[in-house]
Amino acid sequence: MPARTPAATGTVTPGPYQEGKQIDLQVYQSHSPDLSPSERVTATIRKVLSMTMSPVLDVTIVTRHGPLAPIHCVLKLYDRRFGTSLRSDYGSKLVPYQANEVAFQTFVRRGMMAEFLGQLKEANETEDLLPPAPRQFLDDTPEGRAKYEAALWRESNEHFRCETEAYKRLGNLQGKSLPRILAEIRLVAVDDMSNDTPADIPPEAASYFEVRGILLERIDGYNLEDIATSPLAPADDLMKWQQIIQSAVDIVHEINRYGVIMEDCAPRNVVVDKQSQTPYIVDLAQCNFRDELAKTWHKWKWHESDDDWDPDVEYWEQVDSEDNTGAIGAVMVHRVQRETGVKLEIKYPGYTAIISGIQRRKAEAAAGTQEGAARV
Repeated sequence: MPARTPAATGTVTPGPYQEGKQIDLQVYQSHSPDLSPSERVTATIRKVLSMTMSPVLDVTIVTRHGPLAPIHCVLKLYDRRFGTSLRSDYGSKLVPYQANEVAFQTFVRRGMMAEFLGQLKEANETEDLLPPAPRQFLDDTPEGRAKYEAALWRESNEHFRCETEAYKRLGNLQGKSLPRILAEIRLVAVDDMSNDTPADIPPEAASYFEVRGILLERIDGYNLEDIATSPLAPADDLMKWQQIIQSAVDIVHEINRYGVIMEDCAPRNVVVDKQSQTPYIVDLAQCNFRDELAKTWHKWKWHESDDDWDPDVEYWEQVDSEDNTGAIGAVMVHRVQRETGVKLEIKYPGYTAIISGIQRRKAEAAAGTQEGAARV
C-alpha cells in the first residue's frame, strides 16, 4: 500500500511510529491461524503508509509460535495522539498531544469522561444538529484541551469499532475485494517505551489510554488514483484502466448491497494489486450500517410522518445521496481524461430502478397477502 501525503502542516514532536522501530502488540481477537488470542507479537515498521487519520504501517510480524518466516502485513492503529488530519485545528496546523496530556489525564482522573462522552453521544443522535467536531472544544483552558483530547479519543475509538464491524459484515468479500483482517490488537510498547495506563487512573478508566488496532493482509500495489502514473499500473492501456475502475465501482456497489455506506470513499482508498490488477477497498473506518440507520430513523419517528415511508427505500436513497460509486468512478474518469484526453465509459447502478424494484415487490407481496386473506 503506497504512502499518502499529509493533509495538515505545522510543527509537532515526532511520533514513535517510524521506519525501523519495533512495536510490541497483544492479540486479543485472532482471525488467522498464525496468530493466537492473547499472544504477544513484535512488529517491525518497514514503511509508514499514512499518518492522516490513523497511523497505517507496513510491518513484519514475528510470532512466538507461528510460521518461521515473519508475516508481512499492514498495522493500523487508532491512536488519538497522532494523525495530521485527525489533529489539525481550524488553520490546518497540527496540535501536539503533549501540550494537552496533563489536562486530559486530570480530566479522566476526576471522572469527567463518562459524562462528556454521554453529551457527545446525545449530540450525535440529535436529528437536527451536527455533532461537534473535536476542534470546537479546543481553547487555551485546561478543560478545553482535555475535552479536545477526549473527543479525539471517542473519534478514534469509533473508527476502530466501525472498521472492525465493517470487516465482520463484509466477511465474504475479504481476500477478494477487501484485504483479510488477521487480528485485532492492542499496543503494548514502541521500542521499549511502554503504553501502560498512567498512574492513579482508576481501573474502569484504563481503556481511555489503550491504543487498539488491526492487522490486515498487505496488498502489494498502487493507489487507484495513480493509475495513469504508477509504474505498477498497465502502461498506457486505457481499456485495462477502464476495467480496473469499473471493477472498483462494482465493488463499492456490492459493499452498499451488504448494507454498508462509506462516508470516506475516494480513489485514494483503493489499492490495486500489482500482479492481478484487482482493486481492493482498504479503508472502512468511516461507515454507516443499514440496521443502525434504521434504528435511528425509527427513533426520529420517520415512519410516523409518512404512511408510505419505507426503510429499505430510505436506505437506497441514502446510498444514492452519498454516491460511493461516483466518488470512485466519476473522479477517476475526470483524472484519466485530464491526464490523457480520453473519457472512459463507466457503468453505474441505477438507483431509481433499485428503489422501484423494492416498491414493486412489496406491492406485489401485499396484494398477494390480501388475495390470500380474501380466499380464507
